Amino acid sequence: MRTSASRLAALALFVGTGSLTGCTYDEGLVIETLRGKVVIPQAAAQREIQEEDGSLTVIEGVELIGPVYLGLFASAKPPGELEAYSHPEVGPQYIEDIPGDTYPYGGTTIGDLRYACFEALQCKMVSGRYVDFDGILDWFNTTISSPVTDTSDNTIETGEMFRQTCYSLMDVSTDFEVNITAVHDRNDDGDYDELDLDFVQNADGDYEGDFTIFQQDFYEGFALWGFMDAPAAQDFSYSTCDRENGVQENEYANDFMAGRVFPNVLNQPSQYIVGGDWVVTDPYVWTDPMAEPTLLIDFAVQ
Repeated sequence: MRTSASRLAALALFVGTGSLTGCTYDEGLVIETLRGKVVIPQAAAQREIQEEDGSLTVIEGVELIGPVYLGLFASAKPPGELEAYSHPEVGPQYIEDIPGDTYPYGGTTIGDLRYACFEALQCKMVSGRYVDFDGILDWFNTTISSPVTDTSDNTIETGEMFRQTCYSLMDVSTDFEVNITAVHDRNDDGDYDELDLDFVQNADGDYEGDFTIFQQDFYEGFALWGFMDAPAAQDFSYSTCDRENGVQENEYANDFMAGRVFPNVLNQPSQYIVGGDWVVTDPYVWTDPMAEPTLLIDFAVQ
C-alpha cells in the first residue's frame, strides 16, 4: 500500500509539473483588445433632397451615416496609387475582373446591417442610428419621403406596429433582440436617446463614434483603414448589402430575403465603394496596442 501511494504521489507531481509548464509556454502571440474613435465629417451626414414642389432641401442626421467598416492591413496605399482614394495593399489578382485580396488581419464595424422586418426596408437598416421605432418611421415616411409599407402596400404609421411586427416575425420579445434602436445606455444617464447612438455630434458639428476590436492578434506597424458605406441616392440602400441572402421571410404574406453584408467587404473593398461613400485618407499605423487612435474618414468618393 505504501509503494502504491508513493507512485500515485509521484504521478500527481509529474502531472502537476507538466500542467504548470504548459501554462507558462510562450507562443509569441500578442493578443490585445484594440480601441479607438472614428470621426465622420458633418458633410458626410448631409444630403440634398428634392421636395414635391421641386425645391432642394439639405437634410442632416446620423441616419445618413451608413455602416463603417474598419480593417487592419499590412499597409495602405495613398490616393491615386490603387484607387482614387486610399486603399489597402493587395495581393496578386488571380480571377479576371476581381481585384486582388487585401488579406486583412482583422476588423470590425460601427453599426451592423440589420433585418428590419419589412421588405420596404431591405438593405436600408443599420443598427445604432435610430433612437426608437417612431424615429425610424419619421425618417423614412416624412424626412426622406420613402414610406415604410407592409405586404399590402399600406404605410406603417406607428412605431408600436413596427415593433410588434418585428417581435412576431423574429420570435422575440425585447427591443434588445431586434437591435435596430437605442438599446444601450452608453452615457449612463438613465435615458435612451440620441446620445446613446453609435455616432454623436461633437462641438465642431462632426460625428464621433467609438470602436473596439476584440482579441486581435497584434502586429506592430499594421494599418487601420476604413470607409463609410453611404445610403444610395436612389433608394437609400447600401452597396455592401447582399439582397439575395440573409433570412428568408415567408411568414404570412411575406416573401423576401432580409439581406446581409457581403462576406468579402474587407477583402475586396473597391468592389463595394461607390460614389457618395467616404474613405479615410490617412490610415493609422498601429505601433502601440495601448494607443487609442482617432481615425478621420474624410475623403468623399465621386
